[in-house]
Amino acid sequence: MSAGWVAVPIVASAALVVAVLLMIGSGDRTPSDPACLPDMPRINGTHPVTAGASVVPLPQGSYTVSSPFGPRAGGFHRGVDLAAPQGTPILAATDGVVVAAGPAEGFGNWIVLDAQRPDGLTSTVYGHMFSDGVLAHVGDHVQAGQQIGKVGAAGEATGPHLHFEVWSGGRLHGGGHPIDPVPWLGAATATPTTAPASPDRGVAVSSRAARRRNVLASSGCDPTPAPDVGGMGSLRAGSVPPEYEPWIRKAATQCPELSAPILAAQLKQESGFNRWARSSAGALGPAQFMPGTWATHGVSADGNGTPDPFSIPDAVMSQGKYACELIGIVKQGLADGRLHGDLTQLWLSAYNCGAANTLAQGGVCQNSQTLGYVRNIPAMAAAFTAPEQHTDVRAEAGGIR
Repeated sequence: MSAGWVAVPIVASAALVVAVLLMIGSGDRTPSDPACLPDMPRINGTHPVTAGASVVPLPQGSYTVSSPFGPRAGGFHRGVDLAAPQGTPILAATDGVVVAAGPAEGFGNWIVLDAQRPDGLTSTVYGHMFSDGVLAHVGDHVQAGQQIGKVGAAGEATGPHLHFEVWSGGRLHGGGHPIDPVPWLGAATATPTTAPASPDRGVAVSSRAARRRNVLASSGCDPTPAPDVGGMGSLRAGSVPPEYEPWIRKAATQCPELSAPILAAQLKQESGFNRWARSSAGALGPAQFMPGTWATHGVSADGNGTPDPFSIPDAVMSQGKYACELIGIVKQGLADGRLHGDLTQLWLSAYNCGAANTLAQGGVCQNSQTLGYVRNIPAMAAAFTAPEQHTDVRAEAGGIR
C-alpha cells in the first residue's frame, strides 16, 4: 500500500464498506497453528436425509472454521464461525420452520430456524448475511440441506463468514441455551446421497471435546497448509518467509478472486516482508497500512484481540480482507458500468490510489505510480506461484493502457 496515495482516498472510500468492517462479537479469528488443523465433518449430499438428521450448513470444501464455540476475548462466543467466500450458499442444518429472517442486532441479518426433534425444540441460527442474502421468510417450512441464504459480512463481522448457533430449548422462546454446534452436527449428521469426498485438510476443529467424541471426519494433522482457492493460483512452497506463508495462504481464501501469489507480491513490494517497516509518510508494518486506514480496516487475527499493524497475522489477514472489500467495490463498479478493465488491475489500482479515485477515473488511476504498481504486482506474483501456474499469472501483468 503505497503511502503517498492511500491515506486520503481510502478513508474517503471507507463509507462504502464501513457497515461490514466492525470487528466485535462474531468476527473471524484464526487458530494458532493454521498449518496443522483437524477436520470438520463434511456432507456431500443433502436429500433425502433421515428425520432428525443434521447437515453442515455450508457446502463441502467451501469453508474453514475461524472461531470456535466458547470463551473469546473476555466474553463467550455462542456459536461457531465458518469463514467462506461471500455469496457461498447457506444451507438449513435441519428440517424446520423459519421463525426469524431479517435484521438483527450484531448479526446484520439473521435467520432462525426452529425444529421439533426427538430431544425437544432446537433452534439453529445463521448470521451476518447481507439483506439480499436472506433467502427465507418467516413461516417457511424448509428441509435440511435446502439453501436459505448466502454468506455475507454484515453486522459485527471482520470478514465474510457464517456465524452458526445451535440452541437447545429454542432461541426465541426463553429458557433455551446455546450448545457447541460441532458435536451436535456430528451426533446426527445426515447420510449423504453420494459418497463423501476425502476430508479437506487445513480446516479447524471447533473444540477439543468434539475430537474426544469422534465427531470429526479425521483427527490427524497435515503439515501442508490448506491450498489456495482464490484468484490466480497456489503459493509456491518456500517462496516467502516461513512466518508469512500460512497467513498468506489463509488470507487468500477470504474471497474467490484473490490469490496468495498476488498477496505475496504486494508484501514484497510494500515492505520486503519487513514486519517492522515504517515509511517516511507514516505507513506501518509489512502491509504498510496508514494509521487512519488501519483504524478502519485492521483486524486481530493472532488471537489477542488487539489489531496490530506490526503483527504478521494481523497485517496479512487485514491485507487480504481489505483487498476483498475492494474487489467487491470493483465488481459492483464493473456491473454498474462505472468501471472498465481487468478486475485484478482495478482492485490493485484501488488499493494503491484509492477506491474513490479509481471509480472517479472509470478505470486504473492514470498516474505513473499506480500504473507501475498495477503492472508490477502481477508480474512479481509469478515468482511466488506454483510452477504449473506461472503462465496464467504472467498473463495478468499485460494490457495496461
